[in-house]
Amino acid sequence: MLKLMKYEFIHSMRSFFISFCVFWGACLLLPFFTEGLIPDIPILSFMMAFGFTVLVMGISIALFVSIFTHYYHSMFKRPAYLTLTLPVSSLQLIISKLIVSFVWLILGGIALMFGVLLMGVMMSLLTHNMSIMQIFQGIPEVFKGLGQMFMNQPGESLLSLIYMIVETYALIISIYFALTLAHTALCRHHRLAVGICIWIVLGIIFSWIQFVLSGMSIASFEWYGIPVTFMFVDLFFNVILTFVTVYILDYHIEIE
Repeated sequence: MLKLMKYEFIHSMRSFFISFCVFWGACLLLPFFTEGLIPDIPILSFMMAFGFTVLVMGISIALFVSIFTHYYHSMFKRPAYLTLTLPVSSLQLIISKLIVSFVWLILGGIALMFGVLLMGVMMSLLTHNMSIMQIFQGIPEVFKGLGQMFMNQPGESLLSLIYMIVETYALIISIYFALTLAHTALCRHHRLAVGICIWIVLGIIFSWIQFVLSGMSIASFEWYGIPVTFMFVDLFFNVILTFVTVYILDYHIEIE
């Protein structure tokens, strides 16, 4: 299992790392563009905020697309002949891909924070409002604050972490299920496009189910502000989608 995860991590490294490098480069360049335009006009702050929002949306979309394309190419293109002949079960294969994708999303969050740090360093160099040493001295304070928050509210922090894991799992496994279902006898042409459509429809169905549950009294049950009912519903569907995906891979898959 660990060797399989290592194989998945190495083969997915290129697409994810390119996304990170592009994001970091944009974070370095953005202060130059905004500071060099019209520094005395208040619209500069708006331009900076808008540019940073675009960067964050860009890295988020890039991570999402990387998960989509990596699974598609490794499972249904030429590398699939090697992937599907490995001496592991389909369940192990899916779990390893889920774990690796989740790790890359965590690294994406770290890359986002590092990009913010790079942008802060460049802004301090351009505006001289804050020294680089002050920026780096503030980093331990941030982690100290996060640690204190977890110690002061351990139940809420732990439940929030579990809820984030469940929601992330739902995002990834829904992508895997949609692409896998599109590569069966039900679909012969334009399978990638069909897989994307299935994923969109699946998201609409899940949203509708949550909307229906929101009108029930049981949906009002919260623990530390976390909608526990929604979390267990998502977990239930996650398990179903996982085993249905494994079943399709075992008995109905068609490689392009």
